[in-house]
Amino acid sequence: MLISSAIQYPHRTAGDTTGIAATVMQFWFKRKPRLLHDYSLAGYLLSPNPTIMAHVSDNKTLQHDGAVERLITKLLVDPSLVGNDWTIQRANLIDTFYEEYGDFTNRRGVFDRENIWIMAADDNCKAYRWHFKYSYQQTKVLGKLACLVLSKILGIGTAERNWKQVKAVKSGQRVNTSIDKTRKQVLIYAQYQQMRAQARAMKLSAAGKLWEDKDFEGLKMDAYCKEIQMSLEEEIAEPEEPVRILRLWKEKWELKKIGPQGNQLLEARLMSKYGGLKFCDIDKGNRVMTVIKMVFVKQRGKNAYHAFAALPGYDPTIGDHEQANDPYWQPWEINEDLHDCMRTYYETEEGKGDNVKVFDKGDDCQSEEE
Repeated sequence: MLISSAIQYPHRTAGDTTGIAATVMQFWFKRKPRLLHDYSLAGYLLSPNPTIMAHVSDNKTLQHDGAVERLITKLLVDPSLVGNDWTIQRANLIDTFYEEYGDFTNRRGVFDRENIWIMAADDNCKAYRWHFKYSYQQTKVLGKLACLVLSKILGIGTAERNWKQVKAVKSGQRVNTSIDKTRKQVLIYAQYQQMRAQARAMKLSAAGKLWEDKDFEGLKMDAYCKEIQMSLEEEIAEPEEPVRILRLWKEKWELKKIGPQGNQLLEARLMSKYGGLKFCDIDKGNRVMTVIKMVFVKQRGKNAYHAFAALPGYDPTIGDHEQANDPYWQPWEINEDLHDCMRTYYETEEGKGDNVKVFDKGDDCQSEEE
């Protein structure tokens, strides 16, 4: 009762009561930011349980609406869209959700069926399974969002397993290992455990023990893998190639000062932006080159990463300075000249077929966040 009161009246302070009530309120305020996250707030709204729905009708606030809108933006909006297209799709999805949510709460339209609410009142009914059966196929936004939100595992099992690996690595004489080294060692150790588990599974498969019914329950699938079959059929029916967004200007994060040892995170981010892109070498007959990696150029006060571009015929299995590779590569400084060469290539017919969408500074495309 005290915990329920704390959740229902979060504006109270621990000084309002004494004794056990004050203790419970202290626990609540300490953990409130981590408990009232977007998934829990949206899951609260989307639960089909009649008791919870009745509570929602009396306690729903703008905080819940904000959580839903943020999750729609994060989970359902097409990430390949930018600018006005992104804004329009987000607005349409949110508007559709509120229309469908009105039908859901008032039991009208596709939700005007007595049998589905009888099942929702069952204490053993899982909310995400209910939505998968009765709203996923019948709605455009609400059902999909509900399945994604309500099926999310909110337990601490993953964190507990990770901490177990950390303790196994950072123990004994390695107790003073730095955070970065510990993180890398834990990743290696976790990979080893995964490989060992795979080897154990292969050993069991040799004995004919491939799976059991509990495996399907853990993966949230029926015995005939219906969910996998449906997803594969959708992919075959509507093949989609992701559109790559290319911002042809030096973004704010690219201007960070680089120390003498380089910056691995910045290198990875530059590779994510420029890696695999092609451009026309205007000074040499518009030959087409491809960015395959970043190289660190160390200069006093001007440390920088340059794009390592290669021509067809470059052999990555031998050294860059081998005679056989010399004619096929060239480092390029990341500046307006390189951006102009990229723009030239992606304006050609060959470049238009690469599914890369080019934006210049000032166009309707936001820069990546820091």
